[in-house]
Amino acid sequence: MGGPLYIDDEKHEETDNFQKCSFKIDEVEYFSTENYYQCAKATNIEDREKIRFSGVGLSCWVLGAKIKKKKDWEMIKIEEMYKGNKAKFEQNPDLAEKLISSNGKINKGNSSDFWNIWNAKILTRIRAELRKTEEDLKVIDEIKFDMECYVNEKKKKKKK
Repeated sequence: MGGPLYIDDEKHEETDNFQKCSFKIDEVEYFSTENYYQCAKATNIEDREKIRFSGVGLSCWVLGAKIKKKKDWEMIKIEEMYKGNKAKFEQNPDLAEKLISSNGKINKGNSSDFWNIWNAKILTRIRAELRKTEEDLKVIDEIKFDMECYVNEKKKKKKK
């Protein structure tokens, strides 16, 4: 889920997963990061398209909560949120510039504890990937490692 995050105690609207913007992934147009994320849960095209055209706000979130999710959803959900946000910023230079120009720690927003932590990490990684300074390369590696650990933890739980 979304809501703007804070950087140096200032709300940054570009970090909101519900923010309306257009981008494509695999030649399919999405209308917000949350729109993409909810569509990514779908096991069939009908559900995906219903969510995709439902809008950018809570309507797509509500529909996404009602569909049958992919079996491996818990393992891939943070990667899907990363993928949606990365496409959003890569294809919307005005939003990318706002994120790149920020310097402070990206902090929690108005979401669940889980998503407050992971959205901050994901956006910190994307900001670092867009800037690519020496320091940013270390940040990228650290967050990639955290994401891999999350997946490995979910795989272990699934095997039990």
